Amino acid sequence: MAAMDHQLGVKAESTYGTAVTVDRFYEFNSETIEDSFGRVEGDPLRGGSQGVLRSDRHTPYYAGASGSIQMDVLSKGFGFWFGQMLGAISTGTVTDSKYIHTATMGELYGDSFTCQVNRPLHPSGTNQAFTFEGGKITDWELSNDVEGNLVLDLGTDFEQATTATGLATASYPSGMENFTFVGGVITIGGSPYDITKFSVKGDNGLDTDRRQIRGNADKKEPTASRREISWAIEADFDSLAQRNRAAAVVRATNVAAITATWTAPTLIGVSSYPTVTVTIPAARFDEWKGSAEGTDAIKQELTGVGRFDGTNSAITIAYGSADSVA
Repeated sequence: MAAMDHQLGVKAESTYGTAVTVDRFYEFNSETIEDSFGRVEGDPLRGGSQGVLRSDRHTPYYAGASGSIQMDVLSKGFGFWFGQMLGAISTGTVTDSKYIHTATMGELYGDSFTCQVNRPLHPSGTNQAFTFEGGKITDWELSNDVEGNLVLDLGTDFEQATTATGLATASYPSGMENFTFVGGVITIGGSPYDITKFSVKGDNGLDTDRRQIRGNADKKEPTASRREISWAIEADFDSLAQRNRAAAVVRATNVAAITATWTAPTLIGVSSYPTVTVTIPAARFDEWKGSAEGTDAIKQELTGVGRFDGTNSAITIAYGSADSVA
């Protein structure tokens, strides 16, 4: 079905806003990247105007694009996204056919990508590529519910777009698998903890409207301000242990490490499986809810933020994959 020939490809740019030919392709659930069109218009006083502004007193310009991309996290290809999200990524040596790509909080300036999406015309099904350059990750969320896949939501911002670039030929890695709730394990303070929902979010604090008087309307590469990490957990109300963390009046007992690991079902080598491990070394417990609602068993909801402990990355995402390159 040509009308269903959706496609999303990306490639890291060497220079912000200089488009490159995409060569990494991803299955995706949705994309909502939308153009923004600017208008500069004055409001001069003039006789005989009929009380309406003149049509020749505005100057249009392209103001960029932004929107979200949602994907299920798969066992190959996602080191690229984790590096763009956090700013730094390194690859360890291979062990039993498994590479560990470790993303940590790093400099975001200088990281950008080109993204091309296919939006087939309707009803003809003719391919229509939209190529967005100067891509940055503004915010992101990893989430998993019972009976669900591990899902990645990305907020994106782009400098420019064109509809004249031809659609790249897509190819996808073989042998990819989903990470699901079945392979998920959460620990709080080093102890396994059964949960029903987990999410972690990042806001990169980017200034996405850096325009200057410089001969064009293109915005300059966004720079970062304060970055934020937040998390949320839902679980059975099985004890006061987590409520006590939120209620603590001593700083040391108000903070605990949270680690969330997902393991895919098929071996890479002899004994190694694909994995995604999210670590928040200093997770602060800020809110707790556990009230009774109807006859259902009580659930507790925990939310908080990730803070820098002075040594470790405020969040780390370790991606264990057969990919030799992040």
